Amino acid sequence: MSPEYRTSSRLGPRAKSRFKRVAGLASAALVVAIGLVTPAAAHTRGMTAHVGAPYADYCGKERKDKCKKPTPPPLPPTGCFDIDSTVQDPDKFIAVVCNGRVYVLTVRETPPSGPPMPINPPGWKFVGGPTNVVDVTLASRANVVYVSVLTATGRVYQGICGATEPIGTCTFYSLPTPP
Repeated sequence: MSPEYRTSSRLGPRAKSRFKRVAGLASAALVVAIGLVTPAAAHTRGMTAHVGAPYADYCGKERKDKCKKPTPPPLPPTGCFDIDSTVQDPDKFIAVVCNGRVYVLTVRETPPSGPPMPINPPGWKFVGGPTNVVDVTLASRANVVYVSVLTATGRVYQGICGATEPIGTCTFYSLPTPP
């Protein structure tokens, strides 16, 4: 087609390309919004390369130089690294975090002149709950031991355990995510 018969435009070739891309995005978004197709269907039908594609797909295919690689979720440290205790007369409960799990030792406190006596068996006992714990706190009240934990992903759980000799398995409940 010769230049005489083309519609004149004040937009340059780059601006035209951007305008077409935005128009395609808008039409695909409208189709998805009114529910005619799902985002995945819009993507497979070629309506646009962006609608319905996960950010990682878009990043990996078209803009490798401008995208950050996703970071894996943090892992708890290995070994034993946190400890807390509480007293529910006549026993003391000591919790420790080892390899992301919470273990509790039940100890019978003797008069000040004698050493503490761990209730054996089982010694240190895994009390259940999440397995990516980074911090533990204990509290007790009315024959109940409360085990509060923070996970490597930032979630908070509270375990409720009977103050038995030795402590039994706890029932853990998820609490709201902290800010």
